Amino acid sequence: MDKNIRVLIGSPIRQEYEILDNFISSLKYLIKENVLVEYFFIDDNDDTNSSNLLCKFSKESNERVIIEQGEKIDNYIRTEDTHYWKDNLIWKIAEYKNRIIQYSIQKSYDYLFLIDSDIILHPKTLIHLISLNKDIISEIFWTKWKNDSVELPQIWLYNEYSLVPKKSFEVLSQAESDKRYIDFIEQLKKPGTYEVGGLGACTLISKKALAKGINFNKIYNLHFWGEDRHFCIRAAALGLKLYVNTTYPAYHIYRKEDIKGVKEFRNKCKNDLNSLDKKFSADMSKLDINVFIKEFLKNFYSYDYRYISTIEKTKYLSPQYLNIFKLNENIIKNYILEKKLLCTINILDIAIDTFMIGDSKIKATCKFQLNSNVSTENLSKNYYCQLVLNTQCNKEWFVDTIEVENSNNKPIFGFLLLDLLEEKERINKEKGNKLTLSMLVRNESKNFLQRVLMHAAKYIDNAVILDDASEDNTVEICKEILKDIPLTIVSNKEHSFNNEIILRKQLWRMTIDTKPDWILSLDADEVFEDKILDNIKILMNQPNFDYYAFRLYDMWDENHYREDIYWQSHKCYRPFLIRYQPNFNYIWSERPLHCGRIPENIFNLNGCVCYTRLKHLGWSTPQLRESKYTRYLQLDPEGKYGILEQYKSILDENPNLIKWD
Repeated sequence: MDKNIRVLIGSPIRQEYEILDNFISSLKYLIKENVLVEYFFIDDNDDTNSSNLLCKFSKESNERVIIEQGEKIDNYIRTEDTHYWKDNLIWKIAEYKNRIIQYSIQKSYDYLFLIDSDIILHPKTLIHLISLNKDIISEIFWTKWKNDSVELPQIWLYNEYSLVPKKSFEVLSQAESDKRYIDFIEQLKKPGTYEVGGLGACTLISKKALAKGINFNKIYNLHFWGEDRHFCIRAAALGLKLYVNTTYPAYHIYRKEDIKGVKEFRNKCKNDLNSLDKKFSADMSKLDINVFIKEFLKNFYSYDYRYISTIEKTKYLSPQYLNIFKLNENIIKNYILEKKLLCTINILDIAIDTFMIGDSKIKATCKFQLNSNVSTENLSKNYYCQLVLNTQCNKEWFVDTIEVENSNNKPIFGFLLLDLLEEKERINKEKGNKLTLSMLVRNESKNFLQRVLMHAAKYIDNAVILDDASEDNTVEICKEILKDIPLTIVSNKEHSFNNEIILRKQLWRMTIDTKPDWILSLDADEVFEDKILDNIKILMNQPNFDYYAFRLYDMWDENHYREDIYWQSHKCYRPFLIRYQPNFNYIWSERPLHCGRIPENIFNLNGCVCYTRLKHLGWSTPQLRESKYTRYLQLDPEGKYGILEQYKSILDENPNLIKWD
């Protein structure tokens, strides 16, 4: 193989976190002898965890990783049976792939390797496909397209998905057709390279093919489904042959249940790589994991105020944890110097999990005793620590994940020394969680209050309402609708609507005084779609997440929401539902307007997005829009706390509206 072959690996990505994690792991372990690899991802994820995973890969990779933001396209429906694709979604994906093609052409890569983000590759895939010297070639994978079907390949011979070899106009009996079908399928199970009529999802494309103009544009007079078919027909028209290789079949995570097969697939890959396995095992034997863990724990948690400036703590940490440490480093140093802290650690036990995560990660459970001398007080506490160690490209190990529990097996916030000394427990209640509605109201009787409360009353357990000196019967409406639900309601004598932060913090104090499990922060003009009734208990009764973020749609009437350059709230996920953590230090954005209804540092906790949608009815009538237009320009005439152009656009005569469905 020629030296210094440049390959761009590209993928448009909207994927569930666990599947994406396996995909990225397989990219890390591709063999790249004499190949320079760079990556181009289009992040169209609607799960922030998946987006964060891409960013993490970008930061940690030794190779260049380009991430462009997608347009958060239409919902993509996946069930445990099959996948459903809308036509406009297919052609948006085609547009993304064309964007990657254009970048590959501009940067003059030798090859473009387009891979779907639910494909797990054999380590030898890339170098083997390059060695075959084909302009367009895919590595085969097999999928049950329906749960009750047999596994079939992602390639085909003719038309949309014909797998029966035959000549033009050849008429076959059913028996002959069945025989040829079976023979062709069996042929694909033998290692080799075969000419085909269609392929996709795991395709290596040469610079020559790209230069000829190959792309995923829709062919206007062709009604075949899927962008790959249009790609393949265009390739044939350009004189490019299509091939599939079956030497190192990939693994397709088509359904969540397929994740359980990843371990078996990786074991098979290891068996194919005996020589590489021996080297990896030799490296593992040289590196004593116990020694590394002991070194990390002792150096990271041992402190002596007399030598504080000479201690190096950072070399063990992943970029994520390193950033947290650096943000708190001066606070820790000042505390140690002020308290004249002496802190030592006794490691009581280390248990290494033999299960390899992604082939480069190792889990370990540690038990240790922290002995500290704070001023004149001697303290000794036991902790349990879950570690995930990572290594990249045979470099040294580093700590990728740290989770600490106290001696009562309760999780605590953070991983730094002060976090352990303060031992602030994190609530992770899995059963019997109750939901408290937290709402700010003022003069809502003629708006949507009744509708919002009647809907919320179907799924909340408690309610806390702050009335900002209403001049109508808002309070009476609240009491009547929520008469069967425990209700805390306070009416201020004078309004403070021109200083929102005062009201939000007052409401927060009222709410946490009720000792809530979960808090749902809704305004009096916001209502969930009915799916929330089925999902709310599931969302709350779990140990891992402390907030859920939702999409809020600015309704311009009952059935349409607005979307343009200034009205895009539905394209972002914002937290509305949070688990109250009494030991977490919540911090507010101290702004009189647009301060947020929830403390701004909520994102320091673990959270998740939820696809249930939320209607914002506060713009849905001309009268409401006129009122808010006047209010915002009076309170924020210079756009100091918001966007002045958005304020001015409120009264646009012909805004772009999209039907809610």
